[in-house]
Amino acid sequence: MARTRVPSEQLNFRSANTGVHLLDTYLEDAEMGNLTLAELMGKLFDETTGDIDAFSFQYSNENDLQTLKLRIGGPEAPYLEVASFTDLFTDLASFKSTALSDMEIKRADAQTSAENALASELDAEAANASALAAQQSSEDARDLSQTYANQAYQTTPTVIQQGILLAQLHGELFNGSSL
Repeated sequence: MARTRVPSEQLNFRSANTGVHLLDTYLEDAEMGNLTLAELMGKLFDETTGDIDAFSFQYSNENDLQTLKLRIGGPEAPYLEVASFTDLFTDLASFKSTALSDMEIKRADAQTSAENALASELDAEAANASALAAQQSSEDARDLSQTYANQAYQTTPTVIQQGILLAQLHGELFNGSSL
């Protein structure tokens, strides 16, 4: 008996939601993760009843091991560990401790810097006071030397006259005499 076969490129699938698709392409696009459509559906539905398998997650902290568990199926299905947070929480605690330690070091450095700035300010004020005192002493010495110079200048003619007078007296007193 002769059969007529329709090539798959001619078989269309009409969806009320997404329109017309080639059936071949539509089925291939439904395959994910190298799993057939049947395997994917088996993961979502109970194979015997056809009911949707229930997914439930549980966080567990048994023996201080923080884990996330997943159960696929009804209450009789076991929970399977899908993630462990023990290392994550340990790392977070370590990062927190390191950050707090670094903050304390930076706070201490800032305190030291503030103390050094205050000491520098006090040293600058003391140096300024010393400079002002030195300037005043210099001005006083200048004024005093000017006063002595003026006195010397004013008394010079008198001293010269006295020297001349003494020379004249001495010359006339002892003129021709022998001692």
